[in-house]
Amino acid sequence: MMMRWLCVVFYLCFGVNVWAEADGLSFSMGGVSDLDSYDGFLDSIPVVVTPSKMAQPRVDVSSSLSVLDGEFIRRINMQYVEDLLQFVPGFSVAPYHSSSQKVASYHGTQLDKYRRIQVLVNGRSVYSVGVARVEWATLPLSIEDVARVEINRGPNAASYGVNSFFAVVNIITRSPLETLGDSISAYSGSRGDYRLYGQHSGLNEDWSYRASASTSDVNGFDEDVDGDKRHDGHGSTMGNVFIQKETATSFFDLDIGASSLKDKIDPSEYEVGSLLGGYDTNNPMRLIDREHIKLSYSQQVSSSHEVKIQYYYDQSDLNEHHEVYLKRSFYGALFNTPTPSVDVYDSYEIDLLETRQDIEVQSTWEASDKLRLISAIGYRLDEADSEHFLSGKASDEVFRLSSNMEYRATDSWIFNGGAMLEDSQMSGAFLSPKLGVTYKLSEQESIRFNTSKAVRTPDLSDQHFKWHYVLSNGEESSTVYADNGEKEEKITSYEMGYYHYWPGRGLSLDVKLYHDAVKDMVLSKKLFTALGPSDKPIEEGVIEDVDINGVEVELDWRFRSGAITRFTYAYQDTQTENTDLIRSTTPVMMSFFGSVPLTDKWSAQGYYWYGKALGGNDYEFLNTWFSYKLSLGGYSKATMGVGMETRLDDNALVSSHNNFTKDTFAYVFTNVTF
Repeated sequence: MMMRWLCVVFYLCFGVNVWAEADGLSFSMGGVSDLDSYDGFLDSIPVVVTPSKMAQPRVDVSSSLSVLDGEFIRRINMQYVEDLLQFVPGFSVAPYHSSSQKVASYHGTQLDKYRRIQVLVNGRSVYSVGVARVEWATLPLSIEDVARVEINRGPNAASYGVNSFFAVVNIITRSPLETLGDSISAYSGSRGDYRLYGQHSGLNEDWSYRASASTSDVNGFDEDVDGDKRHDGHGSTMGNVFIQKETATSFFDLDIGASSLKDKIDPSEYEVGSLLGGYDTNNPMRLIDREHIKLSYSQQVSSSHEVKIQYYYDQSDLNEHHEVYLKRSFYGALFNTPTPSVDVYDSYEIDLLETRQDIEVQSTWEASDKLRLISAIGYRLDEADSEHFLSGKASDEVFRLSSNMEYRATDSWIFNGGAMLEDSQMSGAFLSPKLGVTYKLSEQESIRFNTSKAVRTPDLSDQHFKWHYVLSNGEESSTVYADNGEKEEKITSYEMGYYHYWPGRGLSLDVKLYHDAVKDMVLSKKLFTALGPSDKPIEEGVIEDVDINGVEVELDWRFRSGAITRFTYAYQDTQTENTDLIRSTTPVMMSFFGSVPLTDKWSAQGYYWYGKALGGNDYEFLNTWFSYKLSLGGYSKATMGVGMETRLDDNALVSSHNNFTKDTFAYVFTNVTF
C-alpha cells in the first residue's frame, strides 16, 4: 500500500509539471544543465530508418514504428537492452524457465523460445539458427553502447526477410564520436544482483573507436511452486570493439564482440509415465560462449547513388553437463540394454554449436525528387552441430533479392512498397510483399495504411531434429526424430494508423488499429518420447489458424523543463480455441514512465507496467528512483542514485516456478564520465 501511495505522489508531482507547460506557463520544478541538444529534439520531426532501410521523417512512414531514443534510454536506467521493449505497445518481457532466459514477445502466442520477431544489432540478425530464439543474455551488447532502438510493429519481410513475422527490433549502437573519453557504470541490488561497465573511446583523424566491457550477476528466482529452493541465477561477461572511419563520401565500420554466460539450471527429473525413473545428482550449469564479427563499407558513388556491402559471422557454443542417477529398469528401457543388477550413476552432455554467415550488397538510388529505390542481394549460410539435438550436423543456405521504393505522388500522398524473394535450400522459395500509403494532413500529422505478407520458416531443429542421449560410458538411447519437418507459418497483416507530432512541445501521439490473419501457426511440441527399443517420430504438423485484432496507443512528451513522460497501451483480441495460445497472449498491456527534474542536480523517476493474464496471471510492478548529478570539473561528471522496485500482485512470474520470497527490492547505481 505504501508503494501505491508513493506512486500517486510521484505522478501528481509530474502532473503539475505537465499542466504547467501545457498551459504555456513559465513554472518549472528545476533546470537541467545539458538541455541544448534536448531543445533541438523538441523542434524537429524524428527521422527513422527501419521500415524501408531509407532515412525518412517519421510522419512519412506507412508502418507502425516505435522509437526509444538515447535520451529515453539514459533516463529509464535499465541494465539490459531487452527490458526497454516493455515500453513499446504490445510487447512483454519476462523470463520463462529461468532468470536468464527472457522472452521478449509481441502479440504473444508463445511463452518458451519466442521466435516470431526479427532482432537486429546494427543490421546483424541475432536470432539463433539451430533452435530459433533470441538468447538475450548472450548478446555481446551493453545498454550503455545503445544509441536508439527502432521497433517496426508489424511484419516487414519485404525489408528483412523471413522470420520478420510479427515485428522487427532494430538496435543501433552509438558512434564512438558520441562517447569520446572514458566512462564507468555500476549497479547493485538488495537481491544480490550487480553489474559493472566500462568503456574507452578515442579519435585519430578520420578513424574513431570504442572498446567496452561489462560483467553482471543475477541472483535469480528464490523458490518453485512447492516452496523448494531454486537453482537459478546467472552471470555473464562481455566485450565489444567498434571501429569506424567516416569521410565525405564513404563510411566503414568494424564490430567485434564476445560474451560468456554461466547459467544455473534446475536439476532435471526423468520419468516413465508418472513414475520417477531418475534425476540429476549435480546442479547443472548452462555455459554459452558467443562471438561475432561484422564489417560494412558504403560508398557514395554519385550525389544520388550509394552502394553498401556488409558481411558478418556469428557463433554460439552451448554446453551442459548433467550427472545422473537412473533406476535400473529405466536405464534398460531408455538405452535398450538388459536391465542392470544395480541402479546406474553416470553423466551426459548437451551440446549445440550454431553459426551464421551473411553477406549482402545494397544499392540506394534517388531516381528523382519523387522516387527513391533501395535494392539488395544477399546470401546466408546457417549451420548447427549437436550430438544431443541433431545427432550430427544440419545446415541451410538462403539466397535473397529485395527491392523497396518510396514514391511521393504529391506533397500529401506518399507510397511505400516493396518485396523480397528468398530461396531456402531447406524450405523452398517465398515472396514477401508489402504496400503502404501515407496521407499527410500537415508536415507534422499523417494517416497511414499498410498491408504486408510474411512467413516464418522452420529452424534447423524443426527439419532435422534427432534428439537422443549419449552417456559417458558410450550407451546411446533411441532417437526422437523429425519425420517430415514443419511447414512455414504465414501472416497477412492490415493496419491503419495516425501519427501527430507537435514541434516545440516535444509531444508525439501514435495510434494503430490492426488485423493479423495467421495461417498454419505451428503448435507442435518437441518432447523426448523414445523409451523402448525403436526410434520414434516427433510430434509434427500441429497447426492453428489465428486471427488477431487490436489497438495500440503510444504517447511521448518531452518538456523544456527537462521532464519526460511516455505512455503506452495495447489491447489484443486473439481469435482461437487453443488454450495454450490464449495463456501465452496478454490481452491488455499498459506502461507509464515519468522523469521530473526537481532541481538542477536532483531528479525523480518512475515507471509502471501492467500485463493482464501474462502466463495466466496478472502482472503489475512499479519502479521509482531518485538520481543526483554533479560536475567533477572540466568535461567530467557523475550521476548516482537510489531506487526501489516492487511487485503489486501476488502471482508467480509467467511460470508457477518463478517466485521471489520478497516482492520489493532496493538498488543503487552510479555513472562517471571523464
